[in-house]
Amino acid sequence: MTLIIYNGPIGDPIKNPSNKFLKKIILETSAEYWLQGSGDSCLEVEGLDERLIFFYDEPYGFFIMRHPDYLAPYDESKELKVVEHLVGGEPMKVPSCCYVSRIEAYNILLQFVVEKEIPGDVRWVDIYDLEFDHGY
Repeated sequence: MTLIIYNGPIGDPIKNPSNKFLKKIILETSAEYWLQGSGDSCLEVEGLDERLIFFYDEPYGFFIMRHPDYLAPYDESKELKVVEHLVGGEPMKVPSCCYVSRIEAYNILLQFVVEKEIPGDVRWVDIYDLEFDHGY
């Protein structure tokens, strides 16, 4: 069995989180949960070089990033604004057009855990290619 680890903003890492656990974290946690501790979460799959880092911001939704490559889902139809989220106590600037809904986030993260690979049906873009933080 491949080891999967969930690291949340608070608490100890959870090994092999269940689909029910992921569903609760993504679909039911309040925005306040994502303001605690480190401010972000991570899913790691044993044997993969990439991991998914994610957090939630009202009213935008979930920001999911492939680490270490800074790739995130991209929707060019959304307005491009700068959103700041505290990660480890430091502001991280992210583009608003890279946030996804709770349902989309759940599907991306569940596919990552079940298939043990980065979902290929998502349009991933390097967030720094978007040039979203000029003049901020």
